[in-house]
Formats: sequence, structure tokens, C-alpha cells
Amino acid sequence: MKIKLTLYLCIFLHFNTFASTSSLTLFSTFNAEVYAESQPINSFIDEFNQPLTKGDSAFTYNQFEVGVTYSAFSFGLQSRYDYVMEFDPDTALYTHIEKNDLAFENRFYTYNLKAKNATSHGVFFSYKIDFNTPKITLTPKLSIFSSKHFQDGNINGQVLADKPQGNFNIDYAFSKDRLFKSFSPQDRPKGLGVSLDIALDWQISEQLILGLAIKDLYYKSSYADAGYALGSIQDIPFQEDNEGNVYSEPAITLKTSGNNQTKDHSLTMPARYYGTLDYRISSLFSTQLAFRSIKNDQFTSLLGRWHFTDNWALMTGYENKSEAWKIGIGSQSIGINFQTDSLDFEEAYYLHFSTYLSILF
Repeated sequence: MKIKLTLYLCIFLHFNTFASTSSLTLFSTFNAEVYAESQPINSFIDEFNQPLTKGDSAFTYNQFEVGVTYSAFSFGLQSRYDYVMEFDPDTALYTHIEKNDLAFENRFYTYNLKAKNATSHGVFFSYKIDFNTPKITLTPKLSIFSSKHFQDGNINGQVLADKPQGNFNIDYAFSKDRLFKSFSPQDRPKGLGVSLDIALDWQISEQLILGLAIKDLYYKSSYADAGYALGSIQDIPFQEDNEGNVYSEPAITLKTSGNNQTKDHSLTMPARYYGTLDYRISSLFSTQLAFRSIKNDQFTSLLGRWHFTDNWALMTGYENKSEAWKIGIGSQSIGINFQTDSLDFEEAYYLHFSTYLSILF
């Protein structure tokens, strides 16, 4: 059920304003992408019980927009759900051993985990700036949103096999405490945020177009009355007193939002970088080379299109890092794309679905 919900929510589409000679265009986009390393997505979310693979990251970016384009202006409503996670491979190994009751090595395991996620709803505005020489279009886009649901955590330390010995430094802010399940604020924190995207399209020749984009070039959301846990935990190994009794003494130095002692918190998200190079081979065929960078992950893909009518095209392509195949069909006004590394969703590490619709008046 969770994997289906994730797929429905994680609908990723590159945002475009649809140029036309009409004075008004209504449009809607539904965009999502979900990617996991170390485990298939379903196992990563649930039990972490599949064979362990290499990796240190996972993310999902989901966005729905509906809006209006008038002349060079676009504006509308937006909903987003974003989740970005980084972890040490040793952390994934420790988690896999622990959840599957496997044998630990007799050593300290590194436990480093960073996670950010937020749900937001708001409005956006964009404006196309056209330059004739060279033929370049620059499109800045500003989003202003509210948010009541977020997590922003950083845990780093070491743990000795399955023994109660280790140490952790914790810097964790939240709307709901999912780690300790004890320090959630009585009321959801109220957040107000802003993000800035920028896109550039350069018509190098009649056949060649270069596209560059930065999403979340700037992203900051400020929350009032957020929950938090800040400090360290150190577990001392079992000891024996003079009477032969075995005990342990955990040392905890932790400031929290217990008793509703909340504080303000600012959440930032990492920028994402995109590049495309489109080449029109003939009236029937075109191709695209694409690159994107999300944190420490770089993806390169090659896409081919068959323009079977003046307005419609079938497309297929392959991406290297995700090892995912893409299929899609679209025109200027409507389209749908799907991309995955496995049609068995229980085994998929990558899922991407996108759709768009525009109506010209």
C-alpha cells in the first residue's frame, strides 16, 4: 500500500510555460520522482529486508501545479512533498543486519544519517525574458508557500555491534517527533517559506536547443514553535558492581521540546541542477541528451523521439545511474511519461511518472 501511495504522490514533471499566440493558457502539471539506494523503494520504506546493495542516498520530489499563462507571465497554485536522505553505507549495513537478525561483526559501526522532508502548499509566479541575439529565454520562478509538516535531522556517531555501547550526536527539528516519539509539540508549527527556480533555453540553431535549469536555487522555510532534540547520547557497556550485579549507565545530554518548550527553526533544501541538449534530426526524429545532479548523485540519459504527426511524438530513452528506461507520448498540450528500472514495483529502485495538460484560449 505504501509503495502505491508513494508512486501516486511522487509524480515528477519538468515545469514549462506553454508558449502560444493566444493571450491565455490554462495548464496543470503533476510531477514526481522517487529513488533509493541500498534497498528497493518498497523495502527501503518498510522492512529493509532485501539483499543489500551499495549506496548512500534516497530522495523523492513531488509537485502538483495548476495555473495560468498570460503573455510572458505565469502564476498559479502549487503543492509539494520533498524528502532527501543521506547516510553512510555502514549505517545501511547496520540497519540491514539489525532488522534481519543477522550476525554482527565485532566492531564499531558508523552511524551517520541526514534527512530533510517537508510538505508545503502555496502560490508561484514566473516571467519569461526573451533575448533575440542570441535567441535565449530566461525564466525565473518564485514560489511562496506555507507548511506545517517537516523533519530536519542529523544523527552521527558509532555503535558497537549489537552491544549497548556507542555514542550519538543529535540535531533534530520536527513538526512531529518520529525518532523518539516523545517530544512532539502540542500544536503543529506554522511555517512560511520561499523558493526560487531559474531556467534558460538557448536556440543555438534551428536543430539544436540547449536547456539549463536550477530548481531550489534558494529554498528556505521558517517555522515557529517547532519541536526539537539537540545533544548527545552515550551508552556505556555493561559493568559489574562489588556484589556481582550487572548494570549499564547511559549518559544523556539532550535538550528537547518536552513540556512544549518549542523553538523557531529554518529548513533549507539542496539545489538541483538540470541540463538538456535537444537535436532535431529530421521532421520525423529528434533526440535529447540530459543531465541532472541531485546532491551527490549525477544522472545522464539519452532520449529518442518519433514525431509521427506535426503535434505528437512517441519517446523512449535510458538513464545510466538509475538504470531506468523511459517511455512517453505527448504533444504541446498534453503528455504522459513513465520511467523505472523494473516493472516489478517491489524490486524497483527508481520510479518516475509525469503528466501535463494545457488548454489554449
